[in-house]
Amino acid sequence: MKLNKNFFNNIKKKEINFIIVDGITCSGKSLFANLLKKNLKNKFSDILIVSKDLFLYPREKRIRITRSLRKVKKNQNQIHYDLKKLKLLLEFLKGDKKEKLIIFKNLYNRKTGKNNLKIKFHFSKKRLIIFEGIYVNEDIKNIIKPILKILIIEKVYESLARKIERIRDKKISVQLVVTEFIKIHLESFKKYLSKNNFDISFEDLNRNFIIKRQGKAKQLEYIKKFLSKHRY
Repeated sequence: MKLNKNFFNNIKKKEINFIIVDGITCSGKSLFANLLKKNLKNKFSDILIVSKDLFLYPREKRIRITRSLRKVKKNQNQIHYDLKKLKLLLEFLKGDKKEKLIIFKNLYNRKTGKNNLKIKFHFSKKRLIIFEGIYVNEDIKNIIKPILKILIIEKVYESLARKIERIRDKKISVQLVVTEFIKIHLESFKKYLSKNNFDISFEDLNRNFIIKRQGKAKQLEYIKKFLSKHRY
């Protein structure tokens, strides 16, 4: 896995630095964020990766939402994430709170699929924060101004294949995962991309991240092409 190191030489320390890493589900955002941290460890003594998946609602609740697709009118960001709790963390990391420590309970544990994580976050002015997840460009509006907005580009079929691989048990079928992916995720993300801009895009090519010009347009093209064949 490689990154173009020269691109990141221009990142300079400020009181608080934010980098967001956005992209469709299972596109490699977490992998990219960790690779980015590795590349920047010599420039920043303190780097914190915040995964938006920590703020997912419990799986049972998300499964119920998926099974009632006809009733869903909000986008995926609104129905799958505890945005109030996420906003509280972002305000804390920005320095809007007097407290230097904040504790969150019942966060989502990707390893177990349960909301059983308890995490302590400490405030630091000199920290670089990498915030990764879907719709994160929307989450930071009116809260923080990141120094860099990154979009990860991925072919839709590969993204869906990884999502199917992540099915944990028989509570949700492959068909239901595919339905959610098409009717909730792709439709929501297509509209989201149309309204949001990014500073740079990287395409995941066999787990090597290559800078992609007009990446947003390319991702929209991938999504539209997929939906033209598989729309429900």
